[in-house]
Amino acid sequence: MLTLLGKELRKIRINNDEILKDMASKLGITSAYLSAIENGKREPTKKFMDTLFSIYNISKNEQQNLIQAYQSTIESINISLSNQSKEHKDLGLVFARKFDGLTQEQIDKLIKILNKEEDN
Repeated sequence: MLTLLGKELRKIRINNDEILKDMASKLGITSAYLSAIENGKREPTKKFMDTLFSIYNISKNEQQNLIQAYQSTIESINISLSNQSKEHKDLGLVFARKFDGLTQEQIDKLIKILNKEEDN
């Protein structure tokens, strides 16, 4: 699903007669990463936004619009479960239902569990 930031990024591309690959190259990222940002599958970083402003010489007024779109984008995450196993779907749905009620201790434990694999 195209995010508000994704729509703004597409406008910039159209105004500069570029395709996704061109913009990604200018920003120093892959087309897949840019597409994931546009579709809400990856969260854009502040560095990404700063690079965007610099490369495309974005005016202060346009920067404010993009910052609002950025903030709107990072306030929600969309996860497609369509190609996932039943177990993955069940986990995603349980997590979504319980998300608002997690205590700080539970959050810390989950982060530790999920990051443990990255440490190996």
